[in-house]
Amino acid sequence: MNATLCRTLKKMFDDGFRQYAGEIDSQVYEQLGCKDASRAYWICRWPILHCLGCNRRCTPKAPTGFQVPLVTVSPSTNKDFSLTPEELVAAKALLRIDEAAYCLNVSERTVRRLVDEGVLVRHVRQPVRVTAESVREEMARVDL
Repeated sequence: MNATLCRTLKKMFDDGFRQYAGEIDSQVYEQLGCKDASRAYWICRWPILHCLGCNRRCTPKAPTGFQVPLVTVSPSTNKDFSLTPEELVAAKALLRIDEAAYCLNVSERTVRRLVDEGVLVRHVRQPVRVTAESVREEMARVDL
């Protein structure tokens, strides 16, 4: 893999593309004129698909012949954080408002409201920081 391909792949992952893991009909490769389908490496942001398996960098006009992927929610789709919420609360003692919002999957406004209500424990000094322990407890809480 060369440096240009690495940069291209990184930019595409930053733009929300992920590795495509679905089934692909053999007609797709015939229509694209692919000589070696075993080298295909597909990434997608449904319904946009790109093959990075060879220098041709094929992009089908339509997703016909591709299995529709299931929608998955992944922390890795969040551009601001490279850690999962569990890793983040384990790594830090105090979290910023945006980090707490990411971990709880709520808005920053909701985090501020939870701090005002006393649900989340805040550090006394400015800027506002929330204890990772209180965020961890809130993450574990289940409403029935």
